[in-house]
Amino acid sequence: MTNKILSTLFLGLCLLQSCAENKGDKEEEIAKKAGAEVFQANCAACHSGSLSEAPKLASLKLLSKEDIVKTLRTGVMRNQADRLTKEQHEQLAAFISDGSESAAINDVVAGKCDEEYTAEIADAKPVIGNWGMGLENKRYYDADDLKINAANVSGLKLSWAFAFPNATRARSQPTIVGNTLYTASQHGTIYALDKKTGCIRWTFQADAEIRSALVVGTDENGVANRLYFGDFAATVYSLDLKTKKLNWKQKIDNHHMATITGSLNVFENRLYVPVSSLEIISAHDENYECCNFRGAMVALNADTGAQIWKTHTIAEAAKPTGKTSVGTTKMGPSGAPIWTTPTIDTKRRVLYFGTGENYTRPVSKTSDAIMAMSMDDGKILWSQQMYPDDAWNGACVWPPYGPNCPEYHGPDADFGAPVILITSGEKDILLAGQKSGDVFALDPDNGGEVIWTELVGRGATMGGVHWGMASDGKTLYVPINDQNDYALHKEQPIQPGVHALNIVDGKRIWSTIEENRCEGKEAWECGPGISAAITATPEVLFAGALDGMLKAYDTKTGKELWAYDTAHDYDAVNGVKAFGGTIDSDGPVVVGNKLFITSGYAKFGERPGNVLLAFELP
Repeated sequence: MTNKILSTLFLGLCLLQSCAENKGDKEEEIAKKAGAEVFQANCAACHSGSLSEAPKLASLKLLSKEDIVKTLRTGVMRNQADRLTKEQHEQLAAFISDGSESAAINDVVAGKCDEEYTAEIADAKPVIGNWGMGLENKRYYDADDLKINAANVSGLKLSWAFAFPNATRARSQPTIVGNTLYTASQHGTIYALDKKTGCIRWTFQADAEIRSALVVGTDENGVANRLYFGDFAATVYSLDLKTKKLNWKQKIDNHHMATITGSLNVFENRLYVPVSSLEIISAHDENYECCNFRGAMVALNADTGAQIWKTHTIAEAAKPTGKTSVGTTKMGPSGAPIWTTPTIDTKRRVLYFGTGENYTRPVSKTSDAIMAMSMDDGKILWSQQMYPDDAWNGACVWPPYGPNCPEYHGPDADFGAPVILITSGEKDILLAGQKSGDVFALDPDNGGEVIWTELVGRGATMGGVHWGMASDGKTLYVPINDQNDYALHKEQPIQPGVHALNIVDGKRIWSTIEENRCEGKEAWECGPGISAAITATPEVLFAGALDGMLKAYDTKTGKELWAYDTAHDYDAVNGVKAFGGTIDSDGPVVVGNKLFITSGYAKFGERPGNVLLAFELP
């Protein structure tokens, strides 16, 4: 009798569980169907290919439901998603996500270092302490430990791969202290990895995505003691490297779409923070009152995070200038964001940086410009505008243009690459590359007067110099994308690749033009263009391309010495599904006999990926 009762109870429990599962499956199916309708009505116009900035749906599907909901409520899509209900956010996540349920990265234990690797070397000094590999942003490495040269670079082999969990892009360039590599993820996780093995020493969770490099602070003896970085929500953090805990964090701009895309720079206990904006994307929404953000440079006390000064790139605040065709208020002047890291001139006590375009009219004289600013008080010393009358935003991507697209909209010819300061010749010069396809040499002592100009690309929204050039003090190495249909210089041939220029007169020493390798990869925006920053050593130049190819060139001749296709799957040291994709934004890092690069971007329709790759000479 007892067995029959137990059997009946067990059968009943199974039926209840089955009913619950069936109910859950049915609710999930209903949510997905509703989410598909919400997506079609509110998201498809951008994420199905019409807005180049927006990731494709195939990339979004790799994210977890939690990630998608967070992005809609507090992330980069918060402005666009405000009109939707919380239930619709959940429905969208159910429809979009094919990923895991959670992005709780700190719960991932796989890949942690054994106890013997946990202790860090005492009194370690920075090897690569910031994005530009020095205050001058030359992206040039020639330290005594360097073992890679033109004769042996072909022997580089993959040593390990680290995968960022639940991620579709990897774009935080590593910094290195002793045997520890520091990087960050799409979900705001800071990773301290063992440089030799890729195992995880420790992690820290920030509030939002971090796309820039982590900057290393030092004590009076030059020993690394802090990490500084900014997140996508325009918050700056300071971490103590001994305690692995937060010293302070500081919101630096209260504009609802303000963000930090460029790496910070630190000098004499001051942090210099560039401020950019996602308002350029919000402008695609015809109901958005566009636009009122102004770019800025902010100086913070490195010990406390207290603001010392803040200077906007546009002096006057935006005000109403009329109505759009759908009755939305137009605002201006706006824009001139700072996308990249500032260059520090210790001799003149000056910061140099480039700005982006104006989002709306009227235009300012400080958009698409190289600016010089006092490190001490933030006073603007001079501004040299390279492309006037450039008003452009996300409503201008494809015709028919949206109501927020300015009349006579410009080409979006901003500066995304940092200025390089050269002090090794007879006269100091500044080198700047623009999305117009132009490269400039400027005189820092004469108001930024142009010394020479050289056109090396067709120029366009995605067509010229994007994220970073490199120089050894005699030669300037210039990566060119040249992949955009809306060229400024249509008479020029499409020539993606790398150019070497003499810094004295801008004349070309060599040019290496890359051929299209994208057959069979048509599902993603693909091409041999070099948008990501490049890195130079005395004999070898390293560059990554949009198709995922990582290459090494001879610095004297431009001859290809080594190549590796990063766009494939990997066995990651932390046990996470790992795959490479487009190389964009941040560039290679070289130390000793090792090379590090991230692969995967998932923006502009490009191929997603989630890996940090380590290569090593045998």
